[in-house]
Amino acid sequence: MNTKLMASVSVLALVLAGCASNEPKPFVETPEVKYKTAKVAAATSIIPDWYKKMPEKKGSIFTVGAAVAPDLQFAVDIATMNAKVVLADRINGKLKAMTKSWMAKLGSTDVDANVMTEIEKVAKNVIANVDVAGYNPIEVEVFPSGTQYRAFVLLEYSDKEAAKVLFNRMRKDRMVYSRLRSNEAWKELEREVYKSEKSDEGKSLKNLEKIIKKSNEEQTVAKPSA
Repeated sequence: MNTKLMASVSVLALVLAGCASNEPKPFVETPEVKYKTAKVAAATSIIPDWYKKMPEKKGSIFTVGAAVAPDLQFAVDIATMNAKVVLADRINGKLKAMTKSWMAKLGSTDVDANVMTEIEKVAKNVIANVDVAGYNPIEVEVFPSGTQYRAFVLLEYSDKEAAKVLFNRMRKDRMVYSRLRSNEAWKELEREVYKSEKSDEGKSLKNLEKIIKKSNEEQTVAKPSA
């Protein structure tokens, strides 16, 4: 009996030892752990609020990007490129919705079925080769990250820009333009697009005037007295 009891106790001890080895070890805040924790805290503390939660504005698409690089401009360029990748995908979705809406407007008129097919083909080509050239950098912030630079960017792309790209591509299609230029629904779309274009140009000129005026004022203040 004693031998069997001793054997049982030995097996139990081995089982308990195995269980104990699987238990998580207590957290030890070593210098390395402290350094890594501080590094993570520092990296997250500089993230701009607009990066954590992008702005919301009717008629606009916003995307953000971030990057780390040894050169300041390179960091900004990579962050912008990362944001543009996401932007392209969102513009793609916007163009699809826009095409569907335009097709519905034109389809309610006496537009020929062949023309509608051509419009759909042109739209699909635009969507497949989406162009993000009309984006506007709203925010750019750069911070030191060790011996490198960490850049954050916020891009905005207007629905108006997407409408112009789609509409201008359709105008270049001879079949579509020749058949639709006298169509009332087409004329309405044309007025909407070019009205927004003129509005954007007016805003750009006003912004340029403000920048020039501000620059002149700063130069006047900075000019040393004789």
